[in-house]
Amino acid sequence: MTTIFDEEVTCAVCGMKQTVREMGSTNELGPGDLDMRPGEMRRSTMEYWVQQCVGCGYVAPELATATEGAGLIVASKEYRAELNSADRVRLANRMVCRSLLDAASSDLVTAGWRRLHAAWVCDDANAMEEARTQRRAALELFERARASGQRAMKSVEGGVEVLLADVARRCAEFERALEYCVAGLAASGMPEFVRKILEFERALVRARDTACHSVGEVEETSARTVH
Repeated sequence: MTTIFDEEVTCAVCGMKQTVREMGSTNELGPGDLDMRPGEMRRSTMEYWVQQCVGCGYVAPELATATEGAGLIVASKEYRAELNSADRVRLANRMVCRSLLDAASSDLVTAGWRRLHAAWVCDDANAMEEARTQRRAALELFERARASGQRAMKSVEGGVEVLLADVARRCAEFERALEYCVAGLAASGMPEFVRKILEFERALVRARDTACHSVGEVEETSARTVH
């Protein structure tokens, strides 16, 4: 069950007081997607992941906080263009704007996730070309993060390769996706299930499959192979 409540906040950028809707709690049932998009009900709560100021357009997980220089970014032409883009649904615009703010504060991992969140929103809106555009942007940010020592996935060995492979595959960057799979499978100390996910991902890449697939499919494939 997802719980939502209203809260009065003051925008940290422009000082405007307003009421926002926040998520108190939710749950997640069933397997998520290979790109780490969670299952329901969390899957359908993206509109509460970021807030947008009705005054200045500042986007943040919490409007009451802002990093130094956020106001200049919010006022920039690039930010305003992304915020008001007619090529995407509004929630995707918010995710992109938040990505700009995170990247400006050198949090490239979070910036990459925000672009991936924008892709998920576009998936739901059946805006597939824009979803591919946002995945390419996410991939570039994750790569920049990795080059600077930031990891998009810290919890499990091989998780980064699974994420990058799937993001690349979904935007038809098949050669890059295959490289991530090969690199992941060559790593030592990887959990068996992560290895199975990478093998499944590699098969999808070789089939030039750009569709969404879930972790549950890996389990089903493994079960069929055993029997």
